[in-house]
Amino acid sequence: MWAVTAEDFSKPWAQLKQLGLEAIAQGETEISLAAWPQASSAHLAVLVCWWQAADARGSTLVFSGLNPTFRQLAALGGVTCIETGERDAGH
Repeated sequence: MWAVTAEDFSKPWAQLKQLGLEAIAQGETEISLAAWPQASSAHLAVLVCWWQAADARGSTLVFSGLNPTFRQLAALGGVTCIETGERDAGH
């Protein structure tokens, strides 16, 4: 399991995206978001990118530690794949 840090939340999007893509390329199948007490639609987009990258590799990616705001943003954005892991749940 790879765990994001509280400091990762403030990193530039391209750098944050790359951190997750590298973890996925190394075979990570679970990402812990427990260190992020906040959420934003931009961060949600990064999570979806990570989920899609894992899916493209034929892997299932699980996010643990999703806070309620991430869950609500995912539901509103129609990308519940980050919570359910279901391939057809996202766009």
